[in-house]
Amino acid sequence: MQASSSRGAGWWPVCAAVLACALGGAGLSGCANLPGMSTASTVETVVERGPYLDVNLSRGGSTQRFFAPASEPCRSLLKAEAAIEYVSLGPLGQFQVGEVVCDPIGIGSLAAWRDQRPRPEVGPLPARQADYRLEYQDKDLAMLRGRFPLLGLIAWPGMGDTLVLLPQTPPCQALMQRSVATIEYRVAGPDPYVLLDGDKRCAVLGLIQPIGER
Repeated sequence: MQASSSRGAGWWPVCAAVLACALGGAGLSGCANLPGMSTASTVETVVERGPYLDVNLSRGGSTQRFFAPASEPCRSLLKAEAAIEYVSLGPLGQFQVGEVVCDPIGIGSLAAWRDQRPRPEVGPLPARQADYRLEYQDKDLAMLRGRFPLLGLIAWPGMGDTLVLLPQTPPCQALMQRSVATIEYRVAGPDPYVLLDGDKRCAVLGLIQPIGER
């Protein structure tokens, strides 16, 4: 009887957190980011981009974009239409199937990531200088590697060296050829981060913690 009571006590904080989250207006899907919570998920698409896997994951009633290393564990888990578990452990979560674990190292869906976390007290449009170089590009996007201030405002763990993903549009292509631009943070709207240089404006698609030396 005592063991049963102990197990119940262990589950109580988790149950209480889920209930508080749901009653607070987030809904059960919004509570999937509570630490330790596991969400049944389905891999929608996987695209290999250099040493990274670009993954769209359906979970909690929405699709979110992640980036993972193109390692053997991650390749084995992240296949189109595969059923996996997303577990809210570590800074970016974990992908799991049985004993196999893959740790994502990047995020897309930046507006959803921002909106699922506490909003910091900032001015209307905080802006700082970013320094970078072009690291990778394909027909869809480019990755700029460097130092991009303000990323911590959405709880991004890579405060120093970071890859920023941009779409292959004319304004963004112009910024790719430079080494300095202004990064601007937006507390609301579809684009939390925008790179600026004069009249050139480019919305950031995602963030990755780089693999390998700078």
